[in-house]
Amino acid sequence: MDGKAVFSLAFLLVMLMDPFGNLPVFITLLQHHSGREYSRIIWRESLFALAVMAGALLLGRNIMELLHVSSGSLGVAGGLILLIIGVKMVFSTFREEEAKPEQEPFIVPLAVPLICGPGLIAMLVTLRGGGGGMALREFALALFVAWLAQLAILQAGRPLARLLGAKALNALESLMGLLLAGIAVGMILENIGKAVPG
Repeated sequence: MDGKAVFSLAFLLVMLMDPFGNLPVFITLLQHHSGREYSRIIWRESLFALAVMAGALLLGRNIMELLHVSSGSLGVAGGLILLIIGVKMVFSTFREEEAKPEQEPFIVPLAVPLICGPGLIAMLVTLRGGGGGMALREFALALFVAWLAQLAILQAGRPLARLLGAKALNALESLMGLLLAGIAVGMILENIGKAVPG
């Protein structure tokens, strides 16, 4: 097992889950719930998200074969999606009025699309479809490690937000977006040759 590759993939997946960017939304949506209810909801929504991510990971190769999409083409498409997400993270700002804590959220919008968004699903399909020299167990381990990291950040959301403040959270999200954009550019350049042979 390539530990370095697993760690790199896990780091990429954490950035796609964007727990620091999601934190203000979670805190606002759950502000009327007690600490115990907050923790319970985070666990439940994270488990729903993990189930969706695992499905995307397991079915990624089959989806590619069914649609007759080459790994190079999907790699370029995944890189473009990552680039868009990264740029959005760099320039995004959270407005509290966008979150409406009228009732307890269930699956939408916390599990999907906040934790497991379309960009993350597309990336899992791309990675699993392309193979990348990694075994399924390595993909699964990286996904689980990333999931645990985002779960820990969201569970510590309230004290973490008080400690860091809104400006620091925005700065962390922008930094993660910048790193994600860099990874996306490299991914696009790497896959262009595969998608356009010769």
